[in-house]
Amino acid sequence: MDQDRSSILRPVVDPALELTDSDLFWQAHWRKFLWGLAGLVLLILAAGFWKFREAQVRHASEALYSAAADEAGWREVVEKFPGTVPAGNARLQLASALRAGGDTGAAAAELDRLISTQPDYPLAGTACLMLGELRQLQGEPEAALEAYRRASSLYRTSYAAPLALLAEAKLLESRGSAGEARAVLQSIGSLHPGTPAAMIAEAELARRTSATAP
Repeated sequence: MDQDRSSILRPVVDPALELTDSDLFWQAHWRKFLWGLAGLVLLILAAGFWKFREAQVRHASEALYSAAADEAGWREVVEKFPGTVPAGNARLQLASALRAGGDTGAAAAELDRLISTQPDYPLAGTACLMLGELRQLQGEPEAALEAYRRASSLYRTSYAAPLALLAEAKLLESRGSAGEARAVLQSIGSLHPGTPAAMIAEAELARRTSATAP
C-alpha cells in the first residue's frame, strides 16, 4: 500500500520526455534567434535593393552623358547624377569647352569642383594636370605648382603623374630654379621607369649635362 502511494506522489518520468540542454537553450533563446534571422533577411534585401538602385543610376547617368553634346547637356549630367563617373566625365568635357572658348576662370572653377567633390574619380589626376596648365595661363605659378604636385603625389599611379612632374620641372626651370627642376626630372626615372615621360626626362637631363660640359 505504501509502495502504491509513493508511486502516485512521485511518478516515474519517461527518459524520452526529459529536456536536454539544447532543448532548454532553444526555449530560452528562440526569440533572439528569430529576430536575428529576420535582421539578416532585411540586410540581404537592403543590399540587393542598393545594388539594383546603383545599377539603375549608373545606366541612367551613362545614357544621359552619351546623349550630351554641349555645355547644357554636360551640366545636366552633373546636376542629376552628382558624384558618378559620368558626372566627372561631364565636368572634364565642360572644362575643356570653357577653356577652348577662352573662359579659363570658369574652366578652372569646374576642375576645382571636380577635384574637391570627386577625389576618387578615375581621371582626377588628369583634372589636376589640366588645372595646373590653366593656372599657368592665368599667371599663377604657385597655384600651378600646387596642382602639378597634387597630381604627382595623390595620383602617382595614374598616367598623369609623370606628365605632371615634367610640367613641374619645366615651370621650375622657367622660374630660375634649375636645381629643383633637375631633381624633379631625376625623380621621374625612379618613380615612373619605362614611361614616355621618363624617356623625355632622361633626354632633358642629358641635354643639360652636355650644355654645361666644358
